[in-house]
Amino acid sequence: MSNLKYRRSLLATTMISGAIMAAAASPAFAQETQTSDDQATVEDVVVTGSRIVRQDFAAISPVTTVTSETIELTATLTVENLLNQLPSVVAGNMNTSNNAGGEEFATVDLRGLGAQRTLVLVNGERVPASSTTGVVDLNTIPASLIERVEVVTGGASAVYGSDALAGVVNFILKDNFEGAEMNVSYGSDFEGNSPEYEINGLFGGSFANGRGNLTTYASYYKREGTYQSEFDYSAVSGAVIVRPDGTYGVVDSSQEFNDARQAWIDSGQTAGSFYFYSGGSATSAWGTVYNNANNAFNVAALNGLGSNFSSYDHDCNPATPNVTYGAAGVSRNLSFNPSGALTPIANVGGCAVPDRAAGSSRYNFAPDNYLVIPAERFTISTIGHYDITDDIRLRVQLNYVNSTQQVSLAPTPATGLTVTLTPAMQSLISTNHPDLWAALQSRPNPLASFTMDRRMNEVGARTGESENNALSMLGTLTGKFTDTWDWSLTASYGLNNFTSTGENSTNRTALAQGLAGCQDLAGNALVGLLPNCVPLDIFGEGTLTDSMVNFLTVPTFATTEIREKRVAGFVRGSLFNLPAGPISAVFGAEYRESKADFRVDDMQRTGNIFGFNAIQNQAGSVDVSEVYTEVAIPLLADLPFANYVGLEAGARYSDYNTIGGVDTYKVGAEWAPVDWMKFRAMYNTAVRAPSVFELFQNGDQGFAGYTDPCASNNADAALLAFCSAQAGGYDFSNFTQANSQTEAFAFGNPNLAPEEAETTTIGLVFQPQSPVGTFRASVDYYDIEITNLVASLGAGYWINDCYGNAGSTPPTPGAEGCSRVVRDPLTGQIDYVNTSRTNLGYQRTKGYDFQLDYVIDGVDFGMPGRLRINELFTYVDSLDYDGDEYAGTSAAYIGGGIFDWKSVLSVSYDISDFTFFARWTYIPELEDIAFGSNYIDGSPTYTPSANYLDFTTRYNVSDNLQLTAFIGNVFDKTTPQIASGVPYGQANTDTQVYRTFGRTFNVSLKARF
Repeated sequence: MSNLKYRRSLLATTMISGAIMAAAASPAFAQETQTSDDQATVEDVVVTGSRIVRQDFAAISPVTTVTSETIELTATLTVENLLNQLPSVVAGNMNTSNNAGGEEFATVDLRGLGAQRTLVLVNGERVPASSTTGVVDLNTIPASLIERVEVVTGGASAVYGSDALAGVVNFILKDNFEGAEMNVSYGSDFEGNSPEYEINGLFGGSFANGRGNLTTYASYYKREGTYQSEFDYSAVSGAVIVRPDGTYGVVDSSQEFNDARQAWIDSGQTAGSFYFYSGGSATSAWGTVYNNANNAFNVAALNGLGSNFSSYDHDCNPATPNVTYGAAGVSRNLSFNPSGALTPIANVGGCAVPDRAAGSSRYNFAPDNYLVIPAERFTISTIGHYDITDDIRLRVQLNYVNSTQQVSLAPTPATGLTVTLTPAMQSLISTNHPDLWAALQSRPNPLASFTMDRRMNEVGARTGESENNALSMLGTLTGKFTDTWDWSLTASYGLNNFTSTGENSTNRTALAQGLAGCQDLAGNALVGLLPNCVPLDIFGEGTLTDSMVNFLTVPTFATTEIREKRVAGFVRGSLFNLPAGPISAVFGAEYRESKADFRVDDMQRTGNIFGFNAIQNQAGSVDVSEVYTEVAIPLLADLPFANYVGLEAGARYSDYNTIGGVDTYKVGAEWAPVDWMKFRAMYNTAVRAPSVFELFQNGDQGFAGYTDPCASNNADAALLAFCSAQAGGYDFSNFTQANSQTEAFAFGNPNLAPEEAETTTIGLVFQPQSPVGTFRASVDYYDIEITNLVASLGAGYWINDCYGNAGSTPPTPGAEGCSRVVRDPLTGQIDYVNTSRTNLGYQRTKGYDFQLDYVIDGVDFGMPGRLRINELFTYVDSLDYDGDEYAGTSAAYIGGGIFDWKSVLSVSYDISDFTFFARWTYIPELEDIAFGSNYIDGSPTYTPSANYLDFTTRYNVSDNLQLTAFIGNVFDKTTPQIASGVPYGQANTDTQVYRTFGRTFNVSLKARF
């Protein structure tokens, strides 16, 4: 499991249409489209991954392009859902990420190397991050405004600077529009779950005799949420059991559990060897009262309370005999039944499933959780340009997005609660719960405090709303010096204000005071008593009154403000001509300043929210000054076996206020022996500067498991002497560790170095003359290695650093570790550890991308219409994290599904005013590493494959009206339950791999004026 936790914590193929082939480009995830041989003119273009102007779209670095037609035909209303279908993308946060951890918004993760290692651009320009981790919220980019998305494989820091380690995702927006266009879209599953709709409009026109154009876009999008209770596979937070063949399955009723156990026994196995992982939560809405062995309940007295104790079903299995309270091997902890009566706890056997109807004491938290989270977005954007002179153009872009999304978690699970039997609590329990009072009085010390766990269901599900207000402004001046040299100067400002609010959290102090009856043992008011304190009744389900709930409930909020200023400029042109063509070059400079400020309320800052650790304010800034250059050199052209040979190179020097100076570069080459075949290769170095969070985290609270090296059974005399010196002279001769966890405070490290990457791509583009239609294929090998990873050093690391060699001769303790491990001089116990980060470890992934495009005109066969076929296929040869291999594995958490290969096939047929489009997506079975190997023979266990077909029909009703109808998951494939989805995922499955709904639909209507 340690490897799994580590993986979880880190977490020219260009297909753009030319003027003639635009209609022939595949609407699928097209990568490369040839311009027609008989095209009269050749446009100058700039492809993502370079600033050099080319006279074609064939870049040396592999680039995948998703067109606006693809977005329309796949009924895409949120960007991340479409990007996650690309074989090069591992699913990150998306519309199913109800309890994701980390970011609270949609993300994109190229190659599974972490969202923070994928650079997001809009119109080729950087945009402000949405959190202190440096990651961009994709919700701020409306899908219907996108003209195309270009995805670059491999490092691109020499061109764009920091963060482009895995690659770049560049969203190019619609502009230069004339007229008006309105679009209305509505969709849901066929049962009406999570309806989503969008209305958007695009308005534009030229002015000043065509010298300028202004395009304005506005949209409103809304998606309703769906709870896990709506579907059989997710309605119960199930348990995991072992099948007779040694594989693991999910059961969501006590009967299923008992049947599985019997099947195990019938297969010849022993009952005692039956493995299971309990479902739901041990912290229930009715509570658990713990038996203290040093002040235990009297068995005879409790059996005298009636049949609830003298004969009860402890394992939710009618086939096994009832037991009496206190029987050997049976828990003596207590709980409450649905009528509120005291009972022994029932959490073994079939009761390991949270099946309340069968008698289980465990809690089913699934119904409180979203399966699909609600979201809402409003966008207004204006893009314009004006030709100041024939050679100078001003381009402006203003964009504002307000996006919100909500999450819902089960009510607060309050564990380790101490109930103090003050006079007020004695009166409450004896009056309202005489059976519990009788049990307490049966103890040797009847008025001693006792311990409980209780979920605060009366307070309500913990709901949260994240709202992002994103404003960006950009102005660019471009012009020409000569016919061969041009220049560009850009200034931009961006502001992201991200606010998270929470409802129905539980006040830790209020809970402690209320469970003491708001008084001390003498009946006096507690010192520091909170206003409106009221004794709390948590003994059974639904026992908290409105006044109690009001006393416990507390709202929370946190705000993140990111401000980014940027000034950039470059000149480019032809240095001089060679026989094969001109040498093209770019020279540029850039200055960027990013400021981040994260603030939380006092309740969160002091750790006074039950169920959550304390988090602290963070603030910091990163600024960088950069210079860069690129050059493209044509070596040979129009020769035998050398239709074209060229080189490309680039370099960038960046001077950060945090990490100092770093440099990156790229070197590439291409060789086309004939005009229908081209070999290409690119080598890049790239860096990622540490984020504000990694540099300036300010002591967030956590609790880490540890083993104390000063425990007397672990230590020799020399080590004990050193321990004593560290604890102010405390005598460790009979010392024992009191707790299995210690408090830890996480800090950033302002001395971090940048992460560094080396990326290599080698590919072949193959486009032979075809007697029928147009055929094009490419295959590219990629190899990305990232070193100097920013990694957390936890409490165990620093404890070992201090004490690991302290008992040696001579002692060699780690000075920094000892300064971070703080002991209590009165008890000798470790009080807390201040943790930090460092540069440690590596990631490496390599594999192959294959793409095929085939366009067949029906006229070649004497038939109407045109057939378009596109296949995208990725094979991941390796994804290596510090020597641990993850390609072809699944663990169900965000970013945990790492396919070893994936296929997306798209086929469309255009005839008259109709387009028929089908897309087939396939992900093979993956090794489930969460539960490890087969329980019997040790062989790997696998999750089911994912296999979905979508179908779209588009009809041009008239020149100005278009209707599109989409059906997703045509064959209504059901969502499988998988073992790793129980402890690590959501809804008993992997919502990043499998679709959460069955058959879905979407209908959109577009009108042009």
